[in-house]
Amino acid sequence: MTAKGEEEHARHRCIDVIRGPNGTAALVAVAAFLVFGLNSTETSALPAYVMELGGGPFVASLQNSLFVLIAVLLRIPLERVVVRRGCRFAMVLGALGYTVPCLLLAGCSELWQVLSLRLAQALGLAAFQPSVSQYLTASSPSPVLGRHLGIVRFATTASLMVGPVSVFPLIVEQGYGAFFTALAVVGACGTAIACALPGRKPAAASKRPAQAVPRSDASDAGSLQMRQKALLLIGPFLLASGYSVVMNFGQLLSRSALAGFNDGVLFTCLSAGGLVGSLAAGWAADRFGPKRAVACTIAANGLGLLLMGIAVGPLPVLTGSLLCGAGYFGGIATLIAAAGTSLGGGASTFLARQQSGLDLGMIVGGLAAGLMMQAGLPLAAAFSTASAAAAAALLAWGMMYPRRKDA
Repeated sequence: MTAKGEEEHARHRCIDVIRGPNGTAALVAVAAFLVFGLNSTETSALPAYVMELGGGPFVASLQNSLFVLIAVLLRIPLERVVVRRGCRFAMVLGALGYTVPCLLLAGCSELWQVLSLRLAQALGLAAFQPSVSQYLTASSPSPVLGRHLGIVRFATTASLMVGPVSVFPLIVEQGYGAFFTALAVVGACGTAIACALPGRKPAAASKRPAQAVPRSDASDAGSLQMRQKALLLIGPFLLASGYSVVMNFGQLLSRSALAGFNDGVLFTCLSAGGLVGSLAAGWAADRFGPKRAVACTIAANGLGLLLMGIAVGPLPVLTGSLLCGAGYFGGIATLIAAAGTSLGGGASTFLARQQSGLDLGMIVGGLAAGLMMQAGLPLAAAFSTASAAAAAALLAWGMMYPRRKDA
């Protein structure tokens, strides 16, 4: 083979690797790292900024909750866009929905301006988050879906570990304008990578005729699937409720329990736990099935929240954040994998519903914590209540979810 032929062959091999399932998952992971990092860093910084601009604790949590609520409402009409244009288009649209308002935020200093642009970013949350899961479900073979989702969750968790600790110092040194500008640059890079992904549409439902089964068996199967779907929606809702408490008031917890540390250290530990939890849970979901994998992650999440709420001193609080991150990010990865593998051709639409359940949990958790603090209760009460919600999720999952690996 000539040198030119070898060069052409190597180029084609490189293209095949990038377009293959593993290469595609890697590109999705990089795009998600950047765009999720923008959102997570901004979400964790805005409550304190809103309070600096004159809003109380309730308003500080309300802005994030309204942001998520608008995203949930937008997601319904956007489902048709995903069906017509594909998941990649939705990812690009969502990345732009985050990036453009973030750039405009750099020039704002009034509370109403900040709140308006934050709500405009709901388009990003509505389009980007569910389209990542849908895209991976359509492009990943079933035996490795859990691992691919775990890798992407690993990337998004790493973004939370890197984002606040690296970008928060800009707030102290140069102000919020430089902070939002840096995040907008990150979002622009994520948008460019999303544009480079191969175009894919959600997997169509199987055309094979269903086998005839006895009526009693069909009824049992229908009841089983309804129970599965309910748990696959309730799980993300309750996990996200606790995570919302951390994202809305983790910075305040850091300032009281971690005096002398960088405010982003708690989020770094949260993400470090999530890095381990995402990969371990994705592998465990493929190896052992969702029942055990999800149960372990929910238990870790609940214990972590409890430690953050009642512990005194930096070490227990940081240990709690490690466990909380491992449980939350690992739990979401396994719950998505369970939905993707058990629902077949109907998984794409259900994944959007699952993301909406997660987002509603973010709304409820943040608002509940804000109301508790507005009423004079300590921050520890909000974390302890979130831990109790995780315990309820663990109990329901352990009692009701089927034990079969392929359930």
